[in-house]
Amino acid sequence: MAQNNVQYQNYDWAQEHMDEAEVCLLATIQVNSQLPEKEQHRYQELWHKCEYGTLTEIELAEYQTLVNKLDTRNLKRLEAIIALAELRGKTIDEIIAEVGVKEKISVT
Repeated sequence: MAQNNVQYQNYDWAQEHMDEAEVCLLATIQVNSQLPEKEQHRYQELWHKCEYGTLTEIELAEYQTLVNKLDTRNLKRLEAIIALAELRGKTIDEIIAEVGVKEKISVT
């Protein structure tokens, strides 16, 4: 009987920590879904100027910095999606559908 209680306590502990891990991964996915609001807005402005070929050299440098930041965030988000898929025993596509992540993970 004491053995069973220990097993249940270990199971409860594991469940509690798995939930914390999932919460952490979901937060990572959310936080890294885009740049902070001000930077995201500026990125979109510069992206449009880049599409029209009207970026100045200074704007191009700023745009490249924002693209690098966004790439880093996308990588963190993708790593969290993969970890969550492994944790839940699901495919990446299933996790993307469950958490409402944009299917296209890109800088545009």
